[in-house]
Amino acid sequence: NDAAIATSLDKNNKDKKNNNIVLWITYTNIVLYALCYQLQRPVEPFLVERLSSETSPELVGQTYGRLQSTFSAIQTIGSPLVGVLLDRIGVRHASAMVFFASALSYGILACATNMTLLFCSKIPTALQN
Repeated sequence: NDAAIATSLDKNNKDKKNNNIVLWITYTNIVLYALCYQLQRPVEPFLVERLSSETSPELVGQTYGRLQSTFSAIQTIGSPLVGVLLDRIGVRHASAMVFFASALSYGILACATNMTLLFCSKIPTALQN
C-alpha cells in the first residue's frame, strides 16, 4: 500500500512539473506574440513610406490608412472564424493556430519588399484574435 502511495505521489509530481513547463511555454509565447505585435505597429508607417510609390505625405497617409482598414476588415472576418475553431478543435489547438498565423504574418511583413506583400502580411491575421 505504501508503494502505491509513493508511486501516486511521484506521478503527481511529474504531472505538476509537466504542467509547469507547458504553462511556462504558453506564457512565453503570449509575451512574444504581444511584443511582436506592439513592435510592428510603430514601424508600419515607415514601411509604407519606403515601399509605397507615393511621394506625397498625404497619399502615403492614405495608403497607410488602407493598410489599417484592410487589417481591421480581416480581423472582423476572422473573429467568428476563430470562435468556430475554438468550439470545434479546442483551445489548445486553436491557440497553436493563432501563434502560427501570427508568426506567418510577421514573417511576411519582415520579408515585404513591396506594398503587395505588405498587404498580404495582413491575411494571416484573420486567425490572430
